Amino acid sequence: MAEARLDQLTCLWDEFRTLRFPPGFYQREPAGECMVMMDTMLAGCVSSAMNGPLDDRRRDILEARTAVLEEILPSIGDDEYATKYFTHLYEMAVLAAEFDNARSE
Repeated sequence: MAEARLDQLTCLWDEFRTLRFPPGFYQREPAGECMVMMDTMLAGCVSSAMNGPLDDRRRDILEARTAVLEEILPSIGDDEYATKYFTHLYEMAVLAAEFDNARSE
């Protein structure tokens, strides 16, 4: 089961790496959140999860930032590309957390 999740996560990661960061979000901060930092932190945790078990710090970051992104997503619906980009990031983060949890079971 964990291997299937890793395969799916790898596909999502490969797709994500071809996407460019939404230009309108370099300075836009929905709910006071810097989306550049959101992207950097979550992508870093996803990459780390693909390469081995997450340490407690990364696990906490992944959980907290994923929850914040879930709250923010509805507020960026006015930008179709940004919605696609950040939804993809969110789905990757959720899957990375599931994969990391499954690996430790």
